[in-house]
Amino acid sequence: MTDPYGSGPPPPVGKPASALAAVLLLLLVFFVGLAVGQSGILAPGSRPPPVSVGPTPAPGSTSLPSSGPLPTPADAPANFGLFWQALEVIRENFVGRDDVTEEQITYGAIRGLVEALGDTGHSIFLTPEAVQAERESLGGTVVGIGVLLGERDDRIVIVSVIDGGPADRAGIRAGDAIVEVDGQSVTGLAPEEVAPKVRGGAGTTVVVTVERPSTGERLEISIVREQLSFPAASWAMVPGTDIAHLRLVQFSSGAAAQLQAARDEAVAAGATSFIFDLRSNPGGFVHEAVDTASLFLTEEVVYIRELADDQRIPVPTNDTIPATDAPLVVLIDEGTASSAEIVSAALRSAGRAELVGDTTFGTGTVLLNFDLPDGSAIRLAVERWLTPDGELIFGRGIEPTIPLPLAVDEIPLDPNEVSQLAPGDIPNLPDSQLRRAIELLQP
Repeated sequence: MTDPYGSGPPPPVGKPASALAAVLLLLLVFFVGLAVGQSGILAPGSRPPPVSVGPTPAPGSTSLPSSGPLPTPADAPANFGLFWQALEVIRENFVGRDDVTEEQITYGAIRGLVEALGDTGHSIFLTPEAVQAERESLGGTVVGIGVLLGERDDRIVIVSVIDGGPADRAGIRAGDAIVEVDGQSVTGLAPEEVAPKVRGGAGTTVVVTVERPSTGERLEISIVREQLSFPAASWAMVPGTDIAHLRLVQFSSGAAAQLQAARDEAVAAGATSFIFDLRSNPGGFVHEAVDTASLFLTEEVVYIRELADDQRIPVPTNDTIPATDAPLVVLIDEGTASSAEIVSAALRSAGRAELVGDTTFGTGTVLLNFDLPDGSAIRLAVERWLTPDGELIFGRGIEPTIPLPLAVDEIPLDPNEVSQLAPGDIPNLPDSQLRRAIELLQP
């Protein structure tokens, strides 16, 4: 993961959460790039001195009680004493205060602080559990049920199912919409809010209720969570062609090497052209993006770093990696983010590939993790990415050269599903983006 963003003019407004189309429900969090950093913020157990709030307001009053001059920590904003006053008002007057933990209050305050930056979908607060899940997922090993989770038409949907994983064995299919987890409705929740409900310890059971659009069925499926080691890259030959369908699910550690191995296996099997599927890829480590682009490009700029002082630094391909010049089409959608956008833009800018699908999410910042003493972290945007043409990615995304949204009843097929097709199935694929890519590469 990686994303730097600093000062300068305010960044463009991020896309709505409905564009967040890929949370790995192995389960992790939505990735937007990461440069790991560390900084001490507060000593463990420290807290500001208590504040006297004053008398309780009269019934029906909407104004906060006054306690005279507001104390402020050193270097805090001049009116920051309001926070401590508000905290004491809540502690002394909230009717449900006995049900709220100090951790909930503290984490909620930190979230509010980060959200006040207006850096929607980029700078975020991560709980210790989220930090651990992310580290595991980027290492390619997580505990979960083995699906890729996204959002469509305000519903949580299964984008794809990891072959042989617990969800696959239990009968979960791509395109299923999750409506309940352990009997609790997930209506109105974002993918990253559903993820923790599905996560759990290895060997524990989660009950997922899904609706299957193809049949109208409502199914309650019990799934035992497992520790999963999953490949970042997969491939299959499109039946009846010499086209290989390559897919990369995230830019985790070693992803580019896995993709290179998949590409070379495909070539050995007779592939002469490639469909590179980056749909619902939430990103990952930026050095993996550079190496991935280098599998298809040589002596090109992959992206440009824009620093807080307005300095721009081009980042070139890694030309120690053998590149192929075979014909290439890239599939993208609203869930293509971060490092996946860097690669898409590099291939487009170099005239190397057509991009088929939807405009990508628009995550173009380097994010630096600042670890807090309890294992939580604040991820801040400290640097911006630009395309090789100097275009800002953040808040805008990468536009396809061939716009082609999937219909409501269509689902993106992964290489495992493609491998099970017969040549006669290709003209009627329930994935118009993949079908269009095949058409572009066929003579």
